[in-house]
Amino acid sequence: MSALSDTLFEVLANEHRRRILFALVDLPPSEPPIYLDAPPDVASGDSTANIERQHIHLPKLADYGFIEWHRNLNAVEPGPRFEEYRPVLELLFEYRGESPVLFP
Repeated sequence: MSALSDTLFEVLANEHRRRILFALVDLPPSEPPIYLDAPPDVASGDSTANIERQHIHLPKLADYGFIEWHRNLNAVEPGPRFEEYRPVLELLFEYRGESPVLFP
């Protein structure tokens, strides 16, 4: 399996990361960044989830180039490698309602 596939599967392994990526797939190109204090990744008041998002999920997505993370604004937008992965993300996004695995 290629490194590209390994990276994609590692990133998609977490529901929080999938939600962020699916929101970016659905984002029109002219739209501003997605602010994480609002949907799709609303903080539920669960401090553990917020800490994990800030210290694990967002850095991982940014390190792999899926997102540009504007920490000072708490916002994300597609990163430099997002378009490489877009076809797979769009396909998964299209069928997300049919699979409890994608959105438990």
